[in-house]
Amino acid sequence: MKTLVIYDISDDKIRERVAKVCKMFGLSRIQRSAFLGDLTSARRKELSAKLKRVLGKKDGNIQIFVICKPDFALREIIGVYEEDEPKIIAI
Repeated sequence: MKTLVIYDISDDKIRERVAKVCKMFGLSRIQRSAFLGDLTSARRKELSAKLKRVLGKKDGNIQIFVICKPDFALREIIGVYEEDEPKIIAI
C-alpha cells in the first residue's frame, strides 16, 4: 500500500533525522515535509516506531497515512512534480 508521511517539526536536526529515516525506508520526497512510497504493514509499523523514537518528547507532529490503489489513482498533481529531490542536470 502507498504510505504518505507528512510532518511539521521546527527543530532542524529532528526534521533532518525524520527525512533520513523516510529515505532509509525507501520513501521518496514529494514535498519539503512529505514522503511517499510503498510499504508493507510490517514495514510501516517499523517506520512508525523509528519515527516515534526520533521525535521523542520534542515538539512536532508526524502523520502517517495509508492510501489504497483506487484512492491513490484519484490523486491530482497541480504544478511541477519531481520524484525525490530535484536533480542537477549539467548542460
